[in-house]
This record gives sequence, C-alpha cells and structure tokens, in this order.
Amino acid sequence: MKTTICSVGDSIYITDMPAEYDIQPLKKIIEQADVKLFNLENVLSDEPIYGSSYCGGTWLLAKEKTLDDVLKFGFNGCSFANNHTMDYSYDGMFSTLNAVGKRNLPCSGAGKDLPEASAHAVIETPNGKVGLISICSTFNDAARAGNPSDTVPGRPGLNGLRFSTVYEITPEHMKALQEMAEGTCIDGRRNRSRAGGYTPKVPEGCFGFGEYVFRESETEGKTTKANAVDLERTVNGIKRALEECEQVVVIVHSHEIKHMTDDEPDDFLVEFCHACVDAGASAVIGTGTHQLKAIELYQGKPIFYSLGNFIFQSDDAFCMPDDFREKYKAPHGLTPKEQIEWRAKGGKDLHTDVNNFRSLMPFMTFEDGKLTEAILYPLRLSMENGLPALADEAEAKQILDYMNERNKPYGTKLTLENGAFVLHL
Repeated sequence: MKTTICSVGDSIYITDMPAEYDIQPLKKIIEQADVKLFNLENVLSDEPIYGSSYCGGTWLLAKEKTLDDVLKFGFNGCSFANNHTMDYSYDGMFSTLNAVGKRNLPCSGAGKDLPEASAHAVIETPNGKVGLISICSTFNDAARAGNPSDTVPGRPGLNGLRFSTVYEITPEHMKALQEMAEGTCIDGRRNRSRAGGYTPKVPEGCFGFGEYVFRESETEGKTTKANAVDLERTVNGIKRALEECEQVVVIVHSHEIKHMTDDEPDDFLVEFCHACVDAGASAVIGTGTHQLKAIELYQGKPIFYSLGNFIFQSDDAFCMPDDFREKYKAPHGLTPKEQIEWRAKGGKDLHTDVNNFRSLMPFMTFEDGKLTEAILYPLRLSMENGLPALADEAEAKQILDYMNERNKPYGTKLTLENGAFVLHL
C-alpha cells in the first residue's frame, strides 16, 4: 500500500491572514498528501482566561478563528504538545482541544490526564490509517499530564518527555565546586530533605550542586538521557497504535541543544528518536528550536530533528498576564506588543534572526511501510508577517548548504532538483 505524508514545523499564528497573501502554492503541495501535519504552538480561546504563572517564553493566545485559516492549507492532523500548551493553564488547554475537536481535526499530545495526552490520534485516509503520537521535552513540570491513582484523578496537561543531565568536569573543577557548595550552603536545605527521604539522592559517583549534577571526568561536557518511564510509555504507545494503524508518526517538540547553538539535537533526543523507529514508527518529526536541525536516515526511516517554523508570529501577542511586564521590568501602560518590544531591548529577539524564518516541508512516500521517496520543499517565512512561501532559488541554495553541513555527522545527503530537495535514500 502506498501512503504519502507531508509535515511542516511550528505554527504560531495570531493575526489575520492578509488579503494579498497567496496560500495556493503551498496548499497545492500539502493537499496531495494522505497525511498532512502541523504543530499547533499557541492556545486558542475567544473568552478571557487565566494565564499560568509560567509560559513557554511568551504567553501565546490566538482567537479560535485563526485555526480555520491554518486549516486552509489542507492539514488533517496536528500536534499540541509543546512549551506553550499550558500558557493559559487548564482552561486554555481545554479551550484549544475543544476548538480542534469541533473541527474534527485529529490531535495528540495533550489531554485530561496522561493516558489521554499520550494516546495516538488516528488519521483515516483512502490508503489506510496512520497514528500520530506527540510529545514535548521542554516544559515547566506543572504542565506535565499525570496518571490517575486509586484515589485521585489524573492531571490535565501535555505528554512530557523528561530527561536527566550529568555535567562532566575535571577533578580540579570538582574540588572548586565542592568548596563553593560548602561555602555558600547552596544545598543545605536540599541535603536535609535528602536525608529525610523527601528528595531523591544524587546518583552514585556524582555530586549535586543546586539543581545540577556533576561527575568527575578528564573530558568536560555533559551527558543527557531520556527518562526511562516516558520512553517506555512512548514505545508501548507506538506498538499499540500499530495494532490499529498501518503506520505511526511521532512528533517531538524539543528546545534542548547539545552545545551552544540551536542547530544540534541533544543526546537524549537522538536516543528517543531512535527508540521510536526501533518500536515501528515510520517517521519522527522534530519541532521546537525555531531553527532547522539535521536529518537522519535511521534504519531506513527519516528523523527530522527540527523542521523549524511554518508560521512565526510570536511577537504579535494581543494579550499578556502582568507577570510578563513584571519579569522584564516594563513600565505600566504598554500594550502587549510594546511589552515584547521592551523585552527585545535586552537582547537579540528571535524575530531578528533569518535562520528562524527558514524551514523545510517534507513530502514522504511510503510503500508497504518502506520509505521510497522524500521530497523536501524549502520555505522562507516573511520577516514582516511570519507567513510561509516556497523559497526562491537563491535562498533554496543557502538552505541546502546549511542543511548539508548539519547532516554530515549522519551521512545524510540532499540535492536540489526543480526547486526542492531530494533526500538520498
């Protein structure tokens, strides 16, 4: 059986679509696929709702009608597991899920408890059923959905992928760190809690400093590992989905990076993506960091560590809790957009980096579950309104060079043919 899957990256769509914007070039491509996916990265509500005490960077809320504009591209499935899922607490999450449900749009990644948030959505096509599982590794822990117990209902939230980090430092630096810990008493309360069994102990051979864990090593760096419980839940979820569906796609939202730039996947993310493919996933699609990351062909299955943005309007917020003004010490009386401009004075805003306005839209063909073709359409988002368009020849070549450089560690090769990239299988 032949199945085609098209996906884009993050959609943060807040303003009205301009009359002069031409949706047709992208819509014609997307509509040709059986499965058409995007990541919904803002909350939807037409009613006043409470902002959480935390957010995914900026509190992102849009009117419900914006979803209709996004769906004009032809999408028939979405992820809602990301760092903005709980920007407006439970009301915001349920309002969004209700808006999605009213449009009969298969959606995964959030729900009334962890079983619902981690469950696969089913996308029915003329060429069979495809399951969608969505998960997020970048979140405040209060946003994480929980399992019900014998006495308490499960907790609403997103499907979370936790991970652990150990920092490797030289013996000299370890000695200095231990002296700092003793001098500052940074772990005084934490160590008393550990002694009472309320806080987990530091792993064997490691040293805790505040919230961080260190281990002596001749080579400095860090090691990250996916949480075993969350990994097992996802693997089992893929296997359950395959009992009902011919194929499964996993979307994972992650802002974590390996070193100092946004274009490298962290080790735990690679571990997680490989486990998904080993469990039977046909493709793993990464979103999160607003920049493109490498593509890997693992066991013949594509892993897109980040597709970047599809629609990027995070600076166009029309409402904001007062927490934002307080955090950035903005004066009273500013509009939400003026508050965001105030924040931008303190550093480099995401909307000033052209790499956040370049993206890829893969169109994959599977025959009997095997990837037989992958065409990747390079996209250029407008830096004025954040809306996408097919990249012109000059920008396509720049994106190609960018991707081939980042693909080198994985041995993945792309070539430019007729304005799109061909993934060499």
